[in-house]
Amino acid sequence: MTEEEFLRELRRLIPELSSAALEKLLLYADLLQEMAHPLGLIGTSERQKVLAQHLLDSLALVPHLPSSGRLADLGSGAGLPGMVVKIARPELEVWLIEPRRKAVSFLEYAMARLGLPKVRVLRARAEDSRVPRHHFEVVTARALAELPQLWSLAEPLLRPGGRLWAFKARNKLPLEMDRLRKRFPQAQIRLHPYRVPEREKGVFVEIIKQGVK
Repeated sequence: MTEEEFLRELRRLIPELSSAALEKLLLYADLLQEMAHPLGLIGTSERQKVLAQHLLDSLALVPHLPSSGRLADLGSGAGLPGMVVKIARPELEVWLIEPRRKAVSFLEYAMARLGLPKVRVLRARAEDSRVPRHHFEVVTARALAELPQLWSLAEPLLRPGGRLWAFKARNKLPLEMDRLRKRFPQAQIRLHPYRVPEREKGVFVEIIKQGVK
C-alpha cells in the first residue's frame, strides 16, 4: 500500500480526521519502522505493510468507538490499536497496558514524541491490581488471547454497558465463538466483519457488559 492509497482509505474510514492527527499517524509509522521493528514489537519494517497491516487495520475500529470516555488497550505491544485510536480520537483517555519492559519504553517514547495528552502507559497485565476495575467504557485487544480468556480479563475492567472490542481473523472465529458461548452463555455478542487492503478479512467481536450504567 502506497502512502497515497493509505491516505485515500483513511479519508474513507474517518472523513473527519484532522490534518494534525494525520501528521501524527505518519510520524507514528516512522517510529514503528525505526524503533518498534528492531525491538521485535512488529514483524515488518516495510512502509507499505506498516501502513496497511498495522495502522489501517487498527484505524478500521475507530468508527465504532465513542469520541470520549476511557479506553484500556490490553497487551498493547507497540501501541496497536491503542496509540492509533488515541491519535484519531484525541478526547479519549487511553491506558496502554503492557507487561514487557521494552514495549513500555517504546510506548513512553512514542507518547512523548507524538505529544499525546491523557495517555497512561502501565507496565502490568490486565489481572494486575493496579489496573482499575469497573473503570473503562471500552477495552480493546489485538492478537492477545482467545475470546473466552479475553472476556474473563476485560469484563472486570469495564463499567456496566462497557464494551470489549477484539480483533479476530475470520478463519479462527467459529471455534473461539463456540468456546466463548459455552463458557459465557449469557454474553451479549455482536460481530462486525471488516476488511482493509492487503490484509485478510477480519471481524471485530464486540462483547457488551450487562448491568445498569
